[in-house]
Amino acid sequence: MLDLRSLAVGYRNTRGTVLSGIDLAAEPGDFICILGRNGSGKSTLMRTIAGLQTSLDGVVLLDGEGVASMRPATRARRIAVVLTERQFNPGLRVEDVIALARQPFTSWRGGLTDDDRAAIADAVAVTGVEPFLRRFFTDVSDGERQRVMIARAVAQTPRLLVLDEITAFLDLPSRMEIMALLRSQAKQKGQVVLLSSHDLDLSLQLADSVWLLDGDGGFSVGTPEALSESGSIGRAFDTEAIRFSSSQGRFEIQMPASPNP
Repeated sequence: MLDLRSLAVGYRNTRGTVLSGIDLAAEPGDFICILGRNGSGKSTLMRTIAGLQTSLDGVVLLDGEGVASMRPATRARRIAVVLTERQFNPGLRVEDVIALARQPFTSWRGGLTDDDRAAIADAVAVTGVEPFLRRFFTDVSDGERQRVMIARAVAQTPRLLVLDEITAFLDLPSRMEIMALLRSQAKQKGQVVLLSSHDLDLSLQLADSVWLLDGDGGFSVGTPEALSESGSIGRAFDTEAIRFSSSQGRFEIQMPASPNP
C-alpha cells in the first residue's frame, strides 16, 4: 500500500541530504511510530511522504501511484496530515474545522452528503470532541485543539494518516487514549498510520513497527522488541542521565553515585 523506494529526503541548499537509501513498505492496518531525537529528520521524512516536500531522490508510492505526481485533490482524498502548525480562520468553530476534512469529496457547491455527515459524526464520536463542537477553534485549549485536528484527519477517511508530534499538548491519559484510538483506526479501517512522537515508552508499547532515526543519517526498522533487544533504541537515545533497559522495555534514570563520606 505504501512504498518508499530508494528515497532520499532533505533540502536543496546547504542543509543537503538528511536521510537516503530508504526502501520500506507498509501494509493496510500498520501503526508505525517514527522515533528519533530532535533534528534527526522525522518531520522532513514525514513531509516528504505526505507530498508536502519534494524528495531529493527516489519515490513515495501509495497504492501504486506516486504521491508527488498526484493531483492535489486526489492527494487530499487519500492522505490526511496533522502537523505541529495549526492555522485556521479565527471565525471558524470546531465543527467547521472538522467539516473541512470533507472538502475534497464535495461537489462544486460544497454541500455535505449523508456520507460526509456520517464520516464527520464518526470522527467526532471516536475522538471525544462533541462537548466543544460549537466553540471557536481559537478559544479551545491546546490539548482540545489537538483533538480537533485528529478528528479532522479521521473525518477525511484517508488511506494514509501522517501525524507529526500530535500528542505534544496532551496529558498522559489523553496521549494513551489518542494513540490507542489511532492504532484501532488503522486496524478497523485498513489504513496506514505514521506517527512521530517523543513519547518513547508509549510508542514502544503500541507500535506494530518502529522507524528509528539515529540522528547521523542512520535508519533502523523493526518491531519494538527487536530494536530494543538489538540495542538500537539505546544507541539512539542513551545519555549519561538516562539509559534504555532492554530487559524492562523502558528508559531508566541513571542516578549519580553518592560521594564517599
